[in-house]
Amino acid sequence: MNRSESKFNNAAKKMQGALVTLLENNEFADISIMDICNQAGVNRSTFYAHYDNTYDLLRETHEAMIGDFLSECTFDNPVDLNDMRNLSKDDLNFATPKYLLPYLKYIQSHKRLYRIYAENAHTFETNNMDDYMIDNLFVPIYAKHGVTDKKLIYYMQKYFLKGLDAIINEWVRHDCEDDILFICEIITFCVRPLSYKE
Repeated sequence: MNRSESKFNNAAKKMQGALVTLLENNEFADISIMDICNQAGVNRSTFYAHYDNTYDLLRETHEAMIGDFLSECTFDNPVDLNDMRNLSKDDLNFATPKYLLPYLKYIQSHKRLYRIYAENAHTFETNNMDDYMIDNLFVPIYAKHGVTDKKLIYYMQKYFLKGLDAIINEWVRHDCEDDILFICEIITFCVRPLSYKE
């Protein structure tokens, strides 16, 4: 990365950080481009060199949050998804505390940003990401379980992803008041009802 690319990326990170800071005490709809520029210490032309509007910044900030999660989060004995053919069915079950708890903890620590993103999700194009996950992650997992009808897998995963979003969004909407282990248990129960323990 050359110096100008580094400067460009640094300005983007400053604006993402400014948005997160401003969201601590302000509603997203009330935050202006000028507020973001003042908080980040950049000018309006720098903002418009990166984003068309505040929704673009919100989307990129959310994507950066997911990237941070993936780079920061460590799992005990993670599976190698590049070797799915040799993994057992149990290895390919991601609706377990092993995978859910780090994800839920990360969301809990970024709940304000997550809530704002969820409230404005209708303005973002998420179908491409869902389709990518279905094709590259879930189709091989379902094949391991003997399910190969791609249309069936598509609808089942849309149902799963929307259901997962609904549980997490409701938890975040209530300021993550419910115990994280309880939320993890609910998700596990919804995915594998017979594994639920009262």
